[in-house]
Amino acid sequence: MAIGLLGVAGLQLASVRYQQTSTLRTQALQHADFLIEKIRVNNSNLLSSNLAAALAAPETAYLAEDEYEDANTLPDDPSCGLAAQAACTPAQAAQRDLREWRQTLERELPGGRGSIFRVADGATVQPNARLVVVMWREKAELVTDNAAGADADEVVDETCPGDDPPPGIRCLNLWVSP
Repeated sequence: MAIGLLGVAGLQLASVRYQQTSTLRTQALQHADFLIEKIRVNNSNLLSSNLAAALAAPETAYLAEDEYEDANTLPDDPSCGLAAQAACTPAQAAQRDLREWRQTLERELPGGRGSIFRVADGATVQPNARLVVVMWREKAELVTDNAAGADADEVVDETCPGDDPPPGIRCLNLWVSP
């Protein structure tokens, strides 16, 4: 009977761990979808004619090509669009959207950060397409298999941006072409 109860307790622990992982992945998808909808609504900066301006001021055209370590840097507050402030231009709205998105990711996901990359087909950049990446820290699956006092062996997610993504960080990558 005791062995059976220990088995049930182990199943319960595994269930809770996988439920937490599922919840974090669902939240990451919702945050990516939120930003993608903002990009679709405010897509006037994503035109071929605006590509040079987008590269000069990337945050105004939904670009924040950062690896995990730098993906929590907030763009300046454009001081528009809120009560008693002037309406935002499309570039200012993009900057505000990026700022608010990164603040929300940091607040709602463990180690939450986000980046937005240009999409290139060979040497040709597609000015209206973006790769939205949501990054967060996920608890290692085999955390209990470690020596006492040692750090968990964390998996490196190769889908994360950069040549050497940090271990334990999970990434969700979604393409958008408004």
